Amino acid sequence: MSLLKGRGVVIALDIDDAEIIRRIVRETADLDAVSGYKVGFIAALTHGLKKAVDLVKSVSDKPVIYDHQKGMTDIPDLGHWFAKILRRDGVDAAIGFPQSGRDTLIEWVGALRELGIVPIVGGEMTHKGFLRSSGGYVCDDAPQRIYEDASILGVEHYVIPGSRVERALIYANMVSKRIHDPVFLLPGVKSSEDVKMIASNLLPRYRNIHVIVGRAVISSKDPASVVEDMAKHLR
Repeated sequence: MSLLKGRGVVIALDIDDAEIIRRIVRETADLDAVSGYKVGFIAALTHGLKKAVDLVKSVSDKPVIYDHQKGMTDIPDLGHWFAKILRRDGVDAAIGFPQSGRDTLIEWVGALRELGIVPIVGGEMTHKGFLRSSGGYVCDDAPQRIYEDASILGVEHYVIPGSRVERALIYANMVSKRIHDPVFLLPGVKSSEDVKMIASNLLPRYRNIHVIVGRAVISSKDPASVVEDMAKHLR
């Protein structure tokens, strides 16, 4: 699938104010550096998913990625409902962290594909206390198993931790052994320096790199300048 090929910034619209969402999209939609918009539960539960998607698509034709935070954590049989609702509401791609197991991964990826929605699979989150070794509940080898199983299924799009570049490289290398020209999205980015670190480590190896940026853009009086400042390191 050609979605998100190349390099750019995905803006995470994790905010409940419809006018701010519309303003941020309006001020950044024409930037070549913006590769898409990510809508999560804050906007979706506040306005309904369809209205949240429509807020973006009314001023931009760039892809809308839905982040269920965290999708793919239910039983396998509900994957078709998830995909059906996302298709109805105009979502182009969906992020899932299949912590419920391999059967859920298989069924939900299949359901999304069947309805033309691009599955984006993540395994490791960026915050402290996620993995068992740092006080969390998730076994340390679980993310690697997720990425490996997703690559066996032929998934082309992945979320890998932008705040832990050394681990992101491990996962990217694992995926690229099976997937030609994979697409990587990296959250946990707070500054231009974070993007510079990601770029210096991943761009020599991988062609399709997108950083996911939320608060830095949302809190700025000039969202476009923040995006351009970060994107310059990806060129």
